Amino acid sequence: MSVFGDTLRQARAQKGITLRQAEQEIRINRHYLAALEDETFENLPALPYQRGIVRTYAAYLGLDQTRLVELFDEARGTRPDDPPRIEMIEPVEMPSHWAPNFAVIAFTLIAGAIIFAWLYSAYFKAPTVSDSTMLDLQPTVTRVSEDQIFVPSPTPDLPTPTATAVPTEIPVDPPTETVPPPATEDAAAGAISNSPQIQAISVETPADSSTGESGIARSVPSELPNGAVAIRITAQADIYVQIAADGVQYFQGNLVQGESTDWIVGHTFSVYTTSGANTLFTNNQGTQFVMGTEQGEVVYTL
Repeated sequence: MSVFGDTLRQARAQKGITLRQAEQEIRINRHYLAALEDETFENLPALPYQRGIVRTYAAYLGLDQTRLVELFDEARGTRPDDPPRIEMIEPVEMPSHWAPNFAVIAFTLIAGAIIFAWLYSAYFKAPTVSDSTMLDLQPTVTRVSEDQIFVPSPTPDLPTPTATAVPTEIPVDPPTETVPPPATEDAAAGAISNSPQIQAISVETPADSSTGESGIARSVPSELPNGAVAIRITAQADIYVQIAADGVQYFQGNLVQGESTDWIVGHTFSVYTTSGANTLFTNNQGTQFVMGTEQGEVVYTL
């Protein structure tokens, strides 16, 4: 047995932790932990998950994760069925160039000029010729002689009018209201049949992918052909994640707490996350694990 297995066993013994206790706290099958300590690597899942289990177990025991992964690779060696390793994908920082919207600026200036011109013409314009004429008119008093004064003559007495007969009113029957006939059931049925009906809208869901080819799937079986595996990520806090499988990026975006991605199928994976401790991995065999305890940004290679 090499140094790798003894290091894990001694670290666990110093902390006084059993395999069952470790299984409950880090949510990794105790048989996998025992296989690491005994260096029986054939009892472990696929290679991408083995390194993740080593990182999680080393962080739990307070050991250097990078050093333990190197010891694991030395103890395990290279096997013919191992998938090729891919380099980490560094996040690309795109510079942000702010450019003013000249169309909005031009529209604002034109609108302001129109409003200013209207206000100026309405309140500050010079008076016109007709307005000046009205302002120059002043009322004058003209004297009138006594011969030009009109005196009204007395009104003559008018004859008294005689009383006339008052016409009698003839009673007229009030008009009767015409009541429309009640609607029948046939008429109501016809009105209902003529009303438009809402048609149902069918939504197709994507089919499950179980061919072993790299890509995204809604559901996957526990065993995939061609040595492929599938992972998905569940956010234990609000994080930003990028997932690449076999050199192709299939997911990039934000995940809120409790939200999960679809299944990503492939042979090798590179995962960038803004918080390693809050990034929970799940494989298609139902095993859940975390790759590390980093609180900040980190890139994992599976």
